[in-house]
Amino acid sequence: MESEAVLSLPVEGRWLFVIIILSADDVGLFEATEFKLARRADVNRDLAGKLMQMIADADLIRLYMVDGKRYGFVPKFRQRLQIQTSKHPLPPREIYQDDSDALNKINKLATRSTVGAPVGSSLTTDGQPPESELELELEPEKKVSESSTPRRRRKATDPVPSCPFDEIVATYHEVLPELPSVRVMKAGGPRHKAIAEFWRWVLTSTRNDGQRRATTTEQGLAWIRHYFGRASDNDFIMAREPRGAGHENWEADIDYLCSERGMRRVIEKTKERT
Repeated sequence: MESEAVLSLPVEGRWLFVIIILSADDVGLFEATEFKLARRADVNRDLAGKLMQMIADADLIRLYMVDGKRYGFVPKFRQRLQIQTSKHPLPPREIYQDDSDALNKINKLATRSTVGAPVGSSLTTDGQPPESELELELEPEKKVSESSTPRRRRKATDPVPSCPFDEIVATYHEVLPELPSVRVMKAGGPRHKAIAEFWRWVLTSTRNDGQRRATTTEQGLAWIRHYFGRASDNDFIMAREPRGAGHENWEADIDYLCSERGMRRVIEKTKERT
């Protein structure tokens, strides 16, 4: 409750966050319906929805949908009770993959029953660990070959290096000085969160050959420098081709380049540099 993210919320938002924590199950999952949370927190339903979005923007909770119903996950929940079952459908893996405690608990749950299987997962349900890379990487080091020089890959559960916001922004300014400068960067704000998600994607995604784009901070920054360089080669992004009607004054910026739409434009529609 002393964190900057919590203290940045209005008083009603902090109280709602307490209600969410008390409502969450052992994994940190909760039913994120405005009606129930509003009643528990004794606030207006519309206000509850706005506060919940503020809490999500601060990355104190992460929301997801299952069968048209909204649920939430509290990252770094780290409840130490003996875990038996989850009361709610488990979230997609990208929601919790950076939280090693939740990752281990959810994998244990998901191997027991299809009811709790994460959305989009291929985990087995007969009590045996699945043959997926994610679960294999959770096995002890004895799984590694006894060769004198084993090749160690970065584990899927290894923590992603902290996002170097300042370095990313400085690289953006250096490589793309023609685009709008970054002058506002509020911790926990939409831009801050978008850059953090972009960084996590760079450090956890793989190329077509199955190799990770980056595994260290240095490699991640090098990849982003190359990415911004490719963006500078794109005529649409750099406004070297006419805009469509109604978008004549639109400009690409760091928010666009860190979004999925921007990444598709740069990675899929820009010729690779040689």
